[in-house]
Amino acid sequence: MIGAGAAGAQPYSAFRVQNERQLADLRAHLQAKGVDTLPSPSPIFGGDAFAVRDPDGRLVAFGLPRADLPSWDRSGFKPVAAALPGRLQHFTVATPALQPMMDFYLDAIGFVASDYVRETGGNRENTVCFMRSDPEHHSFAAFRAAAAKPDHHAYEATSWNDLKDWADHLARQNVQIWWGPGRHGPGNNVFLMCQDPHGYLYEISAELEIMPYEMAPREWDHGERALNLWGKGFLRS
Repeated sequence: MIGAGAAGAQPYSAFRVQNERQLADLRAHLQAKGVDTLPSPSPIFGGDAFAVRDPDGRLVAFGLPRADLPSWDRSGFKPVAAALPGRLQHFTVATPALQPMMDFYLDAIGFVASDYVRETGGNRENTVCFMRSDPEHHSFAAFRAAAAKPDHHAYEATSWNDLKDWADHLARQNVQIWWGPGRHGPGNNVFLMCQDPHGYLYEISAELEIMPYEMAPREWDHGERALNLWGKGFLRS
């Protein structure tokens, strides 16, 4: 969703659950953890949706889509890029409070850690944590940084070849690639990244790693290689 507001802001994020029972169970789980549940800010969700506030002050909403929403599939309207697969897959934030953010999303909400990126010396302090809420490698990630802000959001294409089609489409719109193509270490996905008119980063990604629920998290050394196995990395700290 795009709405009026401060340029580059991200007032909330939203996750669709599988069914009403899971939504009710999640609400009860969070309340048992002492987390206040708030009204959902998303007009996409139905009446049972709710939100919580993370340590950076961002609302995180959970719910199921309203059944009465129109879609371009039914209306016949097809955007220019409608033939290109690219469902919304994950979003990430930068934060000066990485450990509290990890505690909240892993311990309170119940996401599962997939990969940690850690400093190479001293106490191996975390610099990035990738977390999943389903079998895909990450639904959310938090990067250590000097200030709390959105980092990027990503759209999942079906294959490496789709990235070429997206790059050609963006070129026709006179949009330059900001970073990539490359391959991330955590997640092993191929990607390219661009900026919107406000400088917000968005990623086209493909072939993100699938991880069983019981698979243990891994560790990567902090550095460019963790962020791009093929070349230069975008280091937030």
